[in-house]
Amino acid sequence: MVDPQPVPEGLPAKDVLEIAAPMLAEVGGTWQMTDGPMLRSGSLGVRVLPADSDDYRHLDLEILLNAARTDVPTIVDCTVGVAADPVEAARQAIGAWIETCAVTVLEMIEQQGRLASHFRSGDQGGVSGWHAIVGSITGWSVDGSQDKQEWFAEAMPWSILAPVITTGLDRPHLNGVRMLVGQGGDFTECEVRINGRRHEPSSAALAALDWPRTSQFGLARTFVLLVGPE
Repeated sequence: MVDPQPVPEGLPAKDVLEIAAPMLAEVGGTWQMTDGPMLRSGSLGVRVLPADSDDYRHLDLEILLNAARTDVPTIVDCTVGVAADPVEAARQAIGAWIETCAVTVLEMIEQQGRLASHFRSGDQGGVSGWHAIVGSITGWSVDGSQDKQEWFAEAMPWSILAPVITTGLDRPHLNGVRMLVGQGGDFTECEVRINGRRHEPSSAALAALDWPRTSQFGLARTFVLLVGPE
């Protein structure tokens, strides 16, 4: 009888941040490790939160808009890699988080349209009453297709579902919305998280939309930072 292979453990927070620092620097800022542990670039901070999943590839990350003040809202998102190796999985997870979530915060500060897309309240793709900053659409599929990512870009579901999503906003000025569709065959996982917490009405509404159903698994995700009121 062959003994099962042990499940790898997730990386310590400091190791995750050491991987993240040069990746974030490629986008913007000069990121230095501080006690906590935390990455700092100016007033911004990034830290690893306790994971809400047993999967060693899963990361929960928090962006502190002002690391010196506890009264300033933070932006929370979770992300996951697919590689078996913990270091490579962390690198994949961090890359997806930077491209979708972190860029929206950096774009809110920079305001140049370089890192993410801006949609005003009345724009096609906008969210009524809010200025929406939308990150890249990332994902992967078993067969290499990008059907679900292309659907996100064309349908702009954050705008379609705005009447449902806005019922779950629990902050007056700054809300982070993560949207994910993963499906293959009979398996489906659609999730909308608002400020780090799953919002069931929005998740169910996303699952009901006409995104591409495929026989092989594919996943797409994006992140929307709602700044308001506009």
